Amino acid sequence: MNNSLLLILLVVVAAVGIPWWLKKRKQKQSTQAISSRRDKDEVWKAIKQYLKDSGDYGKEIVDSYVAKRNPVDYINPNLPACAKNNLKYANKIRQKQISESKKWAKKKGITPDFDTPKERDLYVVCFLTRSIKNKQYDQPRAIECEVVNTKISKKQWDRKILINGALDYDREMEWIAPIRAAEELKNKKLDEQTKKRAEKQKAKINARNKKKQEKIKRQAQKRNSKR
Repeated sequence: MNNSLLLILLVVVAAVGIPWWLKKRKQKQSTQAISSRRDKDEVWKAIKQYLKDSGDYGKEIVDSYVAKRNPVDYINPNLPACAKNNLKYANKIRQKQISESKKWAKKKGITPDFDTPKERDLYVVCFLTRSIKNKQYDQPRAIECEVVNTKISKKQWDRKILINGALDYDREMEWIAPIRAAEELKNKKLDEQTKKRAEKQKAKINARNKKKQEKIKRQAQKRNSKR
């Protein structure tokens, strides 16, 4: 009796849980796809707006890449190790001072001497354009964009993309190029893994179909031999 009841419960849970899980998974994948499209649209719009503000008309975007800037201090990966370590060490000291100041102020019930500096959501957008008319390529360019989120209500936020201005492309590429190269290598490996999995799955399906066909053939031969 207990086994029968347990089996019924498992069937009910599976009947309700599996469709719910599949629905949630589909919603998550859909949200990720929408987010990816939105990010691409925002980058495209920011570049177009910059071109418009610069009076640079008749251009199409050939390539673009976005890199997030360090929100506290800019650290060039190509700097000597001692310089990078000193900057990181200074950041740690500052964060420790802020944390201790807040704890002390909380105990005293007063306002701390200084607060954590507001982190700015900064991005460097590198892009390449060419003329729509003669297909001639321009020099690659870089601009700095800032994402500003303003709270409208408890559940609503106003998201704006501000263009802070043009940057020195070559200087920015000193730290962006290694990051992009690493990402492209990672994506290439993932694509290769996906391709291998697809080929392996295809081989399994073909082998399964071949076994079915051989089984059907043997059954047909067996029936014919009995006649």
